[in-house]
Amino acid sequence: MAKSTQPKLESIAPVFAVTDVERAVAHYTGKLLFEIAFEWSDDDDGPVRYVIVKRDDCVLHLSQGSTARESAAYVGLRGVADYYEAVRGAGANITEELQDWPWGMREFETADPDGNRLIFGEDIPQG
Repeated sequence: MAKSTQPKLESIAPVFAVTDVERAVAHYTGKLLFEIAFEWSDDDDGPVRYVIVKRDDCVLHLSQGSTARESAAYVGLRGVADYYEAVRGAGANITEELQDWPWGMREFETADPDGNRLIFGEDIPQG
């Protein structure tokens, strides 16, 4: 009998619907300092309509559509204050400033041109 293994979830990659994928890519690469990892078009001459952007181990999919559906994703990281300063300096749309919360997290929030939100946070060191 074959030995069964327990499933292990290894990663998650949110898919954000965007109305203008080029504008979204410019936002994520220029303001949030991600890099393009993958681009897709339906044919060689067609426009790009699906892009994967990444930074470190954080991956986000951007899907071209006729309407956006505002979504949100939480990104855990180390060095949230330094990242906040970097993206703020790059002109990111900061919708909630960096702050410490009573639940032990230091967080800030951004929104892309379609209203999709990313909340960046890290544990506040205790002690």
